[in-house]
Amino acid sequence: SIIMKRSNLLVSILLAFVVAFTFSCKEDEPVVDPSEGIPVADGFYLAKSGEDPAATAQLKSATVDAPGFSAMTREGFVQGYIYLTAGNYNLVEVTDKAIVNTYGGTVSTVNGEPDVRNMECDPNDSKFNLVEVVKDGAAFSIAADGWYVVGYDATLGEVIYDELESVGIIGDATDGGWSTDTPMTGTVTADGGSWEATGVILKPGVFKFRFNCRWAIDRRLDATQDFDNANGYSMFTNYGGTISQLLPGNEGGNIEVTERAEFKITFAWDPIAGASATITRTGDAPPLTFDPVDWNWGVIGNGVAKNWDADMNMYFGGATANPYTWYTVVTFEADSLFKFRTNDSWDTNLGGSIDNLSFGGADMTTPGAGGYYITLSTNDDGVSWTATMSADGWGVIGDGSPQGDWNADVDMTAAIVNGVETYTITGDFTTGEWKFRAGNDWALNLGDDGSGGLTQNGGNLAMDTAGNYTVVLTYDGTTYTYTATKN
Repeated sequence: SIIMKRSNLLVSILLAFVVAFTFSCKEDEPVVDPSEGIPVADGFYLAKSGEDPAATAQLKSATVDAPGFSAMTREGFVQGYIYLTAGNYNLVEVTDKAIVNTYGGTVSTVNGEPDVRNMECDPNDSKFNLVEVVKDGAAFSIAADGWYVVGYDATLGEVIYDELESVGIIGDATDGGWSTDTPMTGTVTADGGSWEATGVILKPGVFKFRFNCRWAIDRRLDATQDFDNANGYSMFTNYGGTISQLLPGNEGGNIEVTERAEFKITFAWDPIAGASATITRTGDAPPLTFDPVDWNWGVIGNGVAKNWDADMNMYFGGATANPYTWYTVVTFEADSLFKFRTNDSWDTNLGGSIDNLSFGGADMTTPGAGGYYITLSTNDDGVSWTATMSADGWGVIGDGSPQGDWNADVDMTAAIVNGVETYTITGDFTTGEWKFRAGNDWALNLGDDGSGGLTQNGGNLAMDTAGNYTVVLTYDGTTYTYTATKN
C-alpha cells in the first residue's frame, strides 16, 4: 500500500541519517593516542624526582669482568653512560609505559679495590658512590652536573655510579704502555661529548679508551678471588674493539695499531648512539734512536750464581711491547751485591736501588737469600728505567702439577749449585699437562721446545706416567734445562 511504501521510505531515510551521524561523530571524536603514558621502552632508568624518566637515562643489560681478560653476562645487571644534572633521583622500572617499581636509598662513598690511576687521578683513589636500594626508598642525591657511568645490580640490590672526569688512551702502542694514560681533552653536555688527543706517537701494538684512569669498578665480595658471578661483579669503565665499532670492557678487546706514526685520536659520546671514535694519521713519527733488541740486559754481582764474572741474562719481552720489559728469576745470596748491565759490558749499567735506578749507580744490596722475580722496563726509549722485584720465583702450574689446575703455582725451592741456579720441587704429578712459570705470571714461562728442551712460551709439558717426581729446573745464565726423576 501507499502507506507501507511511505513507512519503508521513512525507515530508510532514518537509517541513512543514523549511519551518517555515526560516522560524523567518529570523525569528530578525539583519537586515542596509543603512546599515552611514559614514552620509553621497558627497563630500568634513573629518574629525577617529580619527572618522568627520559630515554637517554636507561640502564641496559651489560657484560662484566670474567677470568682471563674476558667478559660474561650477569643476570639482573644493567649499566649506562648518562649525563645527569644535580638533584635527587630514584631508580625506576618501567613496564608498558608506566612506572611499576621505584627504588631508592642513602648514598655512601666507597673506597674500592686499589686501581692504577694516573694523569690528574690520585693513585690511591678508587672511590665511587653506592646506594643500597630498597623498593619505595627515598631519592638519592647526585651532587653535580656531569657525565656518569651508572650500574644497577639486582642480585646485590645496589646502584653504583661515578662521574667520569677524564678520558684517556692506554696500551702498548702508546708511550705510557699499560701503566700510564695518554690524556684526552674535551667537554661533555647533555647533548653529548667529544675528546681528542693530537700529536700522539703510536707504534705497532694495541690500545684502549678508559675513564678516570681505571679499567672497572670492582664489586667482588672477595677481591682476592677470581671473577665469578657468585662472587659479585666488576663493572667496566673502558672501551675497546675497533675504531669503527667500540665495545665495552673485555667484550671489546684491544684496538690495533699497525704502524709507527703521529696520530689524532678522538672519542665521542652521544646520549642516543653511544660511543664512537676516530684515528687519523697526521704525520711521520720521529726517527727511532733506540732499538731495544740491542739491549741485552743481565744481572751480575757477588750475590748471584756467576759472581762478578758473568751475567745471568734476562729475557726480553719483545719490541712491540711498551713499556719495553726484560724478565728473569735470580737466586740471590743474603747480604750481597748486584747490578744490571747490558751486553756483558760495563759501558751501560744501572744501580742505586730497585725503586730508584740510575746509570752507573751504586751496587745494590740483595733483598735476602732465595729466588726473586725481576722485571726491568723503559717507556721512554731508554732515557729512564724502572724495576720490580718480588719473592715469587719459579713455580710449576697446570692440571698435571701437584696443585692440579691452571689457577695457582706450586713454588720451587731456589739454590745455587756450582755456579748454576737450581729450582726444585718434589710432588705428585699426573699425566696431565703443566709448565714452569715465573712470578705467578705468564710473561716469563717455559715449555717444550719441540725436542725435549725448554723455551720461552713453549708447549705444555707432561709426564709419561703418574707418580711422585722430583723436578729440577736449572739455569746457567744463558740456557734453561730440567730433569724429572720419578721417586
